[in-house]
Amino acid sequence: MFDFKSLVSSLLSKNTPASGVAQSATLLVRDLPQAEYFTALVEIIKAVSKINADPEMSLKERVKTLLYVDDKAAGIHHQLCQDYLHSKGGSKGYLPTILAYWHELASAYQICLRLCRGAPNQIAEPEQQLVTARGLHHQMRLLAWNALRYLKPEGNAWQQGFRFYTHAEESGFARTPVALYPDSHQEVSCEHLLIQAGMLHMAQTENMLHKEIVAVDQLLMLLCNQIPLEKQPPTETPIFVYNLSMPEPPQPMLRGMAGKWHRYWSSYEISTRLADLMFDLDTRIPSQLAALGCELEREEWSELCEKLAIRWSNDGGKSLRKSERSLHSSNAQVSIGFDRVAFHIKVQDVGGLDSERNDDWRINDISSTGMGLTFIGKTVDQLSIGRLILVKTESHPPLLGVIRRILRQNNGTKVGIEILGQTPVGVSLLDPAQPDSPPFTAIYITQPNSRKGQRWFLMPKTLMADDKQLVLSAQGKSYQIKLKAPQQEFEDCSHSNFDTLAKMD
Repeated sequence: MFDFKSLVSSLLSKNTPASGVAQSATLLVRDLPQAEYFTALVEIIKAVSKINADPEMSLKERVKTLLYVDDKAAGIHHQLCQDYLHSKGGSKGYLPTILAYWHELASAYQICLRLCRGAPNQIAEPEQQLVTARGLHHQMRLLAWNALRYLKPEGNAWQQGFRFYTHAEESGFARTPVALYPDSHQEVSCEHLLIQAGMLHMAQTENMLHKEIVAVDQLLMLLCNQIPLEKQPPTETPIFVYNLSMPEPPQPMLRGMAGKWHRYWSSYEISTRLADLMFDLDTRIPSQLAALGCELEREEWSELCEKLAIRWSNDGGKSLRKSERSLHSSNAQVSIGFDRVAFHIKVQDVGGLDSERNDDWRINDISSTGMGLTFIGKTVDQLSIGRLILVKTESHPPLLGVIRRILRQNNGTKVGIEILGQTPVGVSLLDPAQPDSPPFTAIYITQPNSRKGQRWFLMPKTLMADDKQLVLSAQGKSYQIKLKAPQQEFEDCSHSNFDTLAKMD
């Protein structure tokens, strides 16, 4: 097993000459097997935590050690992030460590800035700039990953970022671009990092897929470059504003938003750059987007950019509901995911939904097309944008919907769903090409029971193919059907229409 504890001790040793520390740690990190990255990072985080708790360490030594540790650990941390985002085997447990790395280093750099105020000449300005930029970067990464988890951040998370930015502004280098790491491909300023985080918040990520949130985050690194953050409102709209004295996210500028702590920026230039990309997306994926390495096809990029253009518009782009909801307070029984929903419908066991899990579902409001619920429970892995959900209450027949919005808060997880219809029916599907395979279960909502006046036919994605012929059985009758092109893809199933070819004996 790799001796990662030697790596940490070499980084923190007070008795080793600086040149010896550099040479020893460099060799250890270079030869570190990727399989040991997670364990090594855990030890490094513990070491940074010890630095933060050591009041005797001088500012100069503290800054030198932290920058060096961050330099050497950044590649390890980045790899763990990529493994987690791509759901690599064994990566599900990485999340607490990924977040702890940013949290401990952001706290460490904050301590450095506090000490620097008392002894401003102890570290050179380039080091001070790097400490501030990295601290702000790590704090903004925590906010971005809150978005990935559909988690509403506490106000303190924004306030910590504002402290880094305020220091940069007071020191005169808020707009100075720096390379965060020796191998960074792009220089960023504190101004750039704060605007990027603000625009990600204004993108309303609570109803985006994970891959869309990652794409928006990456895209903003391009779009927010050299956008000024001003002390006075710019002339070009739309205008967004931070209040650096309040632990709050940014918001569209309204009348009366003024004061010495307000900082404004116009998204006009950002929207112009976005429009240029949208023009190119009519025919191809622009090279700038292709270089980001995101998991989006050209059509997906086009839809995402169009969504962003609306949300970053003059009125703030707040997406409107299709119909007004009325307040409705009641408990509900819920099942999530195509397979679970199809099983409960097929065996007509709607009363046996997941209420036995001791998780509490409550309906907040409802309309003809949607519903708002609150989930009080610990397990949120099952919640995913685009996943089917079956809701049963005492006052409504079983409602089938799809999850469109998730927002985790201290008082529960808010879940917004689009209602597809009521009283879904379970049907069986046989594939004549696989006569020995057991039948598949599909879900059918008749036209009268549909919220959109169209029938819904939902089936496993593995069965989906144009002109594929299947045998559909329901209520003791069987029909030969031919599928049409998929009309809509959900996270865990496909919706298609079909033609009935013949009734089977």
